Amino acid sequence: MGADVPPASRTPLRHAPPTKSTIKELYATALACGIPGCGEPLYRENPVTGQRLLNSRIAHIHARSQGGPRWDPAMGEQDNRSFGNLILLCERHASEIDATPDDYPADRLRAWKEQQIETRSRAVGLALSDAEVAQAAAVSFTMDDLTERLSAIVPFTPRLRSREEGLDLALRSCRARSRVRLRSTPADRVRAVLVWMAEHAGPVAAVPEGSLRVLVAPMGAGKSEEAERWWSQGLTQAWADPEIDIPLWLEAREITSTLAQAVQDALGNDPVRTCRVVVDNLDAVSPREADQLLCDARQLVLVWPRVSVLVTTRPGAGRVEDNERLPVPPWSSQRGLELLRTVLGEDHARIPERHETRQLLTSPLQVHALAGRLRAGGDTQISARELLSGLAADILQRERPQALTEVWQALPRLAARILNQHGPVQASSFAPQHLVWELEKTGLVVHDGDLLRFALPLFEQHFAAQSLREGHTPLESAAAPQSFPDWRYAIAFVVAAAPDEEAEAFMRTLTHTNPAAASWVLDEIATAHEGRHLSPAAPAGKASADSDDPQQVPAVARRLRDATLSWLAGLESLGPLLARHEQGRLIPWAVQLGHDWLTVAQARPGVLDEDLVAWPDLASLPNPLTRFHHRTSFPAPHGRLACWERARSELRQALADRMRQRTLPVAPTSPLAAERAWFLARQIMAKGQYSRVGQHIRLSDLQTELDTLKEQSATYVRASWQWGAGRKIDSADVHWLSTHLHHVQGDTLASPRPPADRTSPPPRFFWQTYSLALTRSITADVLRDALIGYRDLVEVNFPRFGAALGLYSVFPIRVEGLVVVPPDESQPQPATVTYALRPDATSGPQDRPAVDLRLSDESGFPEESLWAKVREDRSTAFRLPGMTQQEALLPYHDRQATNLAYRWLARDLQAVGWLERAVTFSD
Repeated sequence: MGADVPPASRTPLRHAPPTKSTIKELYATALACGIPGCGEPLYRENPVTGQRLLNSRIAHIHARSQGGPRWDPAMGEQDNRSFGNLILLCERHASEIDATPDDYPADRLRAWKEQQIETRSRAVGLALSDAEVAQAAAVSFTMDDLTERLSAIVPFTPRLRSREEGLDLALRSCRARSRVRLRSTPADRVRAVLVWMAEHAGPVAAVPEGSLRVLVAPMGAGKSEEAERWWSQGLTQAWADPEIDIPLWLEAREITSTLAQAVQDALGNDPVRTCRVVVDNLDAVSPREADQLLCDARQLVLVWPRVSVLVTTRPGAGRVEDNERLPVPPWSSQRGLELLRTVLGEDHARIPERHETRQLLTSPLQVHALAGRLRAGGDTQISARELLSGLAADILQRERPQALTEVWQALPRLAARILNQHGPVQASSFAPQHLVWELEKTGLVVHDGDLLRFALPLFEQHFAAQSLREGHTPLESAAAPQSFPDWRYAIAFVVAAAPDEEAEAFMRTLTHTNPAAASWVLDEIATAHEGRHLSPAAPAGKASADSDDPQQVPAVARRLRDATLSWLAGLESLGPLLARHEQGRLIPWAVQLGHDWLTVAQARPGVLDEDLVAWPDLASLPNPLTRFHHRTSFPAPHGRLACWERARSELRQALADRMRQRTLPVAPTSPLAAERAWFLARQIMAKGQYSRVGQHIRLSDLQTELDTLKEQSATYVRASWQWGAGRKIDSADVHWLSTHLHHVQGDTLASPRPPADRTSPPPRFFWQTYSLALTRSITADVLRDALIGYRDLVEVNFPRFGAALGLYSVFPIRVEGLVVVPPDESQPQPATVTYALRPDATSGPQDRPAVDLRLSDESGFPEESLWAKVREDRSTAFRLPGMTQQEALLPYHDRQATNLAYRWLARDLQAVGWLERAVTFSD
């Protein structure tokens, strides 16, 4: 019979305490229960002052039966429902009437109502003192009291909250979600990161009313952040407009009924007004449940056309229509770097400059994980290998994907397939459909358009390393010239984690397969504590064990020679140019170990009978050059793989000397051979007076000079000559030029570049002796010859390095550029050339490179358009697309094509550790 307190009567009690007049009115109206003879007060504790109004119940006068309310036919609907037709009852009678409504007809209740009105009229004249009113106000009708009583008798519904409370709760929930996402961020940097995210936010996702949209992106791409911004925009609108519902944020796994029911439960009513709904992490439920939730969302926006729904999911969870899909674009590396600096609290955050580490900046998940690793490792003290391996482990530990054994076995195979074919794998050719589904469920793999790829590229290296460890992929295959750039971190993971003896075996395989791979891995696995030191202190007892018997070859010397031989085997024909050989073999060594210093001497022919001999007094031997070519002492390399570093150090020093001299062998038909021949011949014939030499040199005259020089040097191991301010040449140059002349056609040796074509009027500056057309022509020829020469250097001297050399990895190449002519020829600034080396899909590997140079006064080829083209070029593992600006390549200096080719090669060799520092050229 009783009814709950109606909302209209509930609201005033929630928001303001009753006034004195209200208390007096209640006191006069409800001294006792309205039923005659009851006398039980409505207020349990103190009937005089009228405490605890909530102990009473309000009952409609009309009775209820099984068929619902029984209306008094003499009264209209409005009168039946009016407050004047209600009666206050004590709890005992209210419960009794509720239990047996048929025993209390409307006539009887109306009589009781009349009696209660009469009681009220008599009580109106009673006066309450101010003290009694204050006492009632202090103990009655408080917010806490009302909330407690309502909670006890009414099930909770969001409608019990005021709008202000709902808005405040939504705001606090938004902040909480943002902070939870940043739980790995140091507490003192969370606020700064939130401010940065607000300042650098892009356009908010567009979801029209009555529409469903789905943000689809792999793990860690920032889907929830994008949805949060859209949701927050709706919250801002709700604060400003009371006709807009507070937006809802629902987790997919927490929706146990239909989406419509979840929305109604969260709102407390039907979504008749404008309302934004986010369903986050759709991929957290099964594919069948995901499909059902998407169908629910489509129905919801049709039934309630002012509702808009935004769902977030990884690819593969639920069937999303094309018109519903909202892809989340990857972050630019610059944006990721700015966030990284904000998290670290540094203006200049430093990370190893690698292709993979730049990829870490393209998603917020990876940026935050990267920041954590950098803080733990002390920024620059952490290598790219440590970053990548640690991040993969951290993210896998956080995600903890649940999968069948069959799935875990498939992940290394998938990584190997992706790396071998340089891209995603066709799902239908990789595994049965049920296994593809299971791979998707892990969240580690993305299945999109029948292609499988990993959600994060660093997973490729993580699971590829597992493929190497388990023997599914041979190390020789991964380190091959074309494969190594894709496999390099997987290889580094394996070598770094291997025991010492196994790591030595890996290095032997790598040096024989690809010396570039071995060198790069050797640098990458050097720990922050060991750095580049080739000779850390020997372990206790190590030096004494090696030096107990002076006649016995120290073990460290054997390891060092073995490492040297391994490097030389991988370098093939280049090896004998970097280390002395006799009859195709590395010359014997005499060695001595003392006080943890190793002395190595390279024996002359006939001095030693064996390849490696202990020589007790080698360090103090008088006149060592009578028996040895060279003798050197250094701290014995006892650290992990230290012998490999020491051996490489000796070889790359010899390589750097060859690079500076620009004397690496090339075929006689190479443009670099032509430039070297002309450079040497001009030095010999001019003898410091270059005006004596024109554009041609007679071969007979040159050969005569060469014969004289060879006679002069016949009794010397090495001889050199220099005329005036000319450049020095040595006996090796003389012998090379004499041999090269056998490949020259005709009777003369010609300059590889044409002469100047402007002599009248006499120019003020040398560069002005060349016309614009000739300037462009010579510059194009030099660039073309440099590319051909670079290719010749690589293919003759570094055949196993392959794609590990950055420029070579993008061959065939074309040159595009702009020759900029000074507008005022009275100024001393020469013409300059800006050019880019770009992949050329229209040419073959051995074709002459195309060169497209325009003059700055020609239309249709502005520098901005060239930059736009360069930005479209794909980065490779060891090369970033870019542009170069320098003086136009006229014959101001000798060997310009040679210098360019060696400059490009030096940059590539330094990237894989075969040059310790950049090599500069003096001409």
